[in-house]
Amino acid sequence: MNIDILKLILLSIAGYLIGSLSCSVIVTKLVTGRDIRNIELKNAGAYNVFRNIGKGWGCVVAVLDGLKGLFLICIGFLLKMQFSHIIIAASFVIIGHCFPVFYHFYGGRGGATTIGVLIPFLPIELVIWLVPAIILGLLIKRPGYFPVFWLLFVLMTMLLFNWSHRSQDTIHALLYVMILTGVLNTIIILSRRDSRVVKE
Repeated sequence: MNIDILKLILLSIAGYLIGSLSCSVIVTKLVTGRDIRNIELKNAGAYNVFRNIGKGWGCVVAVLDGLKGLFLICIGFLLKMQFSHIIIAASFVIIGHCFPVFYHFYGGRGGATTIGVLIPFLPIELVIWLVPAIILGLLIKRPGYFPVFWLLFVLMTMLLFNWSHRSQDTIHALLYVMILTGVLNTIIILSRRDSRVVKE
């Protein structure tokens, strides 16, 4: 087997397993003894922790979730993998976060983890549009879609200002992650996953 393909397969598996470590479930269990997936939004994400457990704990979870994505990107570069392979492997962190194998596939929406995956490539753009995207998600009562709005804002900014210094690889990665996040959140909403009670 080609060594590059082997690296991609192994890092993708590792990415999914790392993504499946639900920081919100772990932190909430340690702090309150409860399962965050049975509290208000019934969602294992940083936003639910922020709203119901505490702003500080919500920020801690958001950072930890973001580090999962960033960690995979760093490992990919250390292994000198192709850029496209790194993004594909890192996308499995997002999938694992949304559908974690360790928690019966009841996870979060992937917002903070998506930030962790893309922030090494688009740090300024992502920071600029983070708050507007969150506000828009709250206004339409679809907070889970905030990463999609956020990535769309970044893409529009790049096109409007003709930021040609950004490589085609970065633009393709942005589009891929935006579509992936949108598809994952659509599956979660249509399946009504977050409306179910989880056994504690």
